[in-house]
Amino acid sequence: MSAEVELYRTDDYVRVGRVPLVRLLQNVFETVLGEALVGSRFELLFLPVADGSELPGSPSMVNLRSSHGYVQVRIVRDGQLLYQHPHAVREIIARPLQRLLAERIPAETHWGFGVRGPGFDQVALVRPVPEVDGRIEVTVGSRRPRAFHLEEVHDPDPPAASLAELGADVADEVPEAPEAAKDPGAVPGVAVVVDRDVADALKHRTEFSGDVEEGGFLAGHVYRDADRPGSHLVKITAAIAGERTGASLLHFTFTGESFLRINEQLARRGRDERLVGWYHTHLFPATSEIGLSSVDVELHTTTFRRPWQVAGLVNIERGSPDDRVLRFYHAEPGSEDMSLTSYWVTAG
Repeated sequence: MSAEVELYRTDDYVRVGRVPLVRLLQNVFETVLGEALVGSRFELLFLPVADGSELPGSPSMVNLRSSHGYVQVRIVRDGQLLYQHPHAVREIIARPLQRLLAERIPAETHWGFGVRGPGFDQVALVRPVPEVDGRIEVTVGSRRPRAFHLEEVHDPDPPAASLAELGADVADEVPEAPEAAKDPGAVPGVAVVVDRDVADALKHRTEFSGDVEEGGFLAGHVYRDADRPGSHLVKITAAIAGERTGASLLHFTFTGESFLRINEQLARRGRDERLVGWYHTHLFPATSEIGLSSVDVELHTTTFRRPWQVAGLVNIERGSPDDRVLRFYHAEPGSEDMSLTSYWVTAG
């Protein structure tokens, strides 16, 4: 596989394409050496020296593999060493990319990039959390009088329904769930019913990254479980990719603006859906021992605080992106732990 530079547009870092790395380097070093380099071989050793600063100018550029911000360059032709010297990635990759993109897509003001090629599987790509427009930091001293206070308004009780009424065949087994979770009477708390289109999108159709965790929000409807007093049923009708998020190989992050945008999207959909939870990917195979990480559990229990909100997890084989396992988890009442919950896929 030849080395390429992946391009990510805007500070949401939406992946949009690739350019060959050699083409960029040829343009740089032909100017440096004053000769054509067709037929020359570039030997690159990327060094683990961090350089996470943004390249200023128009457009601004960010190296999303900033842990390796320098590269030792060797140029060889016909067995003869033409050039050897270390350079900053921003100097020989970001700067020519900046000129290229300014010419081709002048309206875009910000890009991210990441080198992809042999040896880069072990170098993390990190998508930074975007800056939130209009953010205001407010610090209130203990001696100042409070100008206002917040008070939680409790939701009305959801309507009652049964699994059968939501289209679930309780005789069906959920292959990803443990034996206890296949029995709706064995796991108190929350059971999930997923529209088939949503399950198919998460397990097959959505093109998830193989470099960073990705995720978003789960929308749908909430019911009191008519067959299990004190428990809830969640009907998931949409999985909507999060906007204004941050991500790396090891974590996925929402911002306040992420929640503003999902609320706007739910309002535009006009289906009276609620935010019933969230989902994200793990870039390794599913096992019965490894589910949500401690970071995932903390995010859920501090952010998705309704007792019926669930966390969806999609495990992806990095070498086989079509090989996925979908699971759902809910918080245990009165605890900061989360349990695997049963789910059924219905026609919608």
